[in-house]
Amino acid sequence: MNELREPTEGEAGRGSRIEDIKSASENPIGVPRRPQEAAVEPRLLVWARETAGKDVGEVAGKLRVSRETVERWESGRERPGLAQLEKLAESVYKRPLAVFFLPEPPAEPPLPRDFRILPSGKEPPLSPRTRLVIRQAQRIRRLTHDMMRELGHETAVSVAEASLSDEPESVAAEVRRTLGVDDRIQSAWRDDDEALWAWTKAVEKTGVLVFQMSFPMEDARGFSLVGGEPPAIVLNRRDSPRGRIFSLLHEYCHLLLNDGGICKMEEREYRRNEDRVEKFCNRFAAAVLVPREILLGHPLVGSRGTPGEWREETLGKLASHFKVSKEVVLRRLLTFNLATQHFYEKKREEWKKKARLHWGRQNPPRRCVQERGVPFVSLVLESQRKDRITYSDVADYLGIRLKHLPKVEQLVSEGA
Repeated sequence: MNELREPTEGEAGRGSRIEDIKSASENPIGVPRRPQEAAVEPRLLVWARETAGKDVGEVAGKLRVSRETVERWESGRERPGLAQLEKLAESVYKRPLAVFFLPEPPAEPPLPRDFRILPSGKEPPLSPRTRLVIRQAQRIRRLTHDMMRELGHETAVSVAEASLSDEPESVAAEVRRTLGVDDRIQSAWRDDDEALWAWTKAVEKTGVLVFQMSFPMEDARGFSLVGGEPPAIVLNRRDSPRGRIFSLLHEYCHLLLNDGGICKMEEREYRRNEDRVEKFCNRFAAAVLVPREILLGHPLVGSRGTPGEWREETLGKLASHFKVSKEVVLRRLLTFNLATQHFYEKKREEWKKKARLHWGRQNPPRRCVQERGVPFVSLVLESQRKDRITYSDVADYLGIRLKHLPKVEQLVSEGA
């Protein structure tokens, strides 16, 4: 899959700059040629490595050079060859080559706020893959903003506001009405994939971009981006469809709070303000997906009046009705004092051991639409039809070969 890379100022002049470098490095006839050096600012090499989340040894291994060589490049004592810089840009840092000929590192949005926590109280480091996905999502947001302005589309986002002082159940009930999902609609969805598609479409109608990309589950199950450009939610494609549905509503709550971030959504002891936010978002997501009155009125639940244990089969039937995980159902039963904390913890650990990553195989067109979302793909196609961008831009923005474009257009027209 083609990786999305950030557009940078000065990219148009890349060719002439590189030619200048090549000309300056030419030697007289008969004199052995030295590798063409790249006149790159050392600070750019340090910036590119650090923002990619890589250490010097890892970069050296990718290029098959010594660690000392990379350190000399970053200190300015030596310059990489042009071919080495091209490999750094394309294969290691996933950056346009032109960015390395800027006088200083370009300004970029900071990483989203990190709501994850280790027992030590520190946030675990993000993998290079997750850092790249964050950059991809930020770039799609910028492109969306630019194309909407160019095409004259309104950029209004109809996302309500909430605060931690609100009651999550009340906020969830209002949002569920806003999204237009009731029990009749929810219970009629054929399967988890249809439920994920329907919830995603409902959220996108509020002006929020939803991307489904692949990154390590150890890092996060999802994250949200706020501020300035269209807000965005990124779901982990390695998660199950039901897991992604919960993440979608959890991250949507972050948008309501205007407090985007990187989340794992696991229950734990709450010690910081960040944990209060996560707890609120978890409660909100569960309440949107499994409303109190519908759950307590369900035939499998209505007859129970005291906390206790629940049969796996019963939890499975309830989970299938709401298209959520059995853990979400059991957590709601615990919230309403219909299950014990001990039973919840026991089942949670049991399910955790059985959990598997979701590796659904998809063809390039469907993956393209899922990863970037129908609203963005539609904007790209419209911009091309109106000659605002080229076919080369289309292939770059969508990360596909042009031979797949007819199928992408078909998927978008069908609502994917």
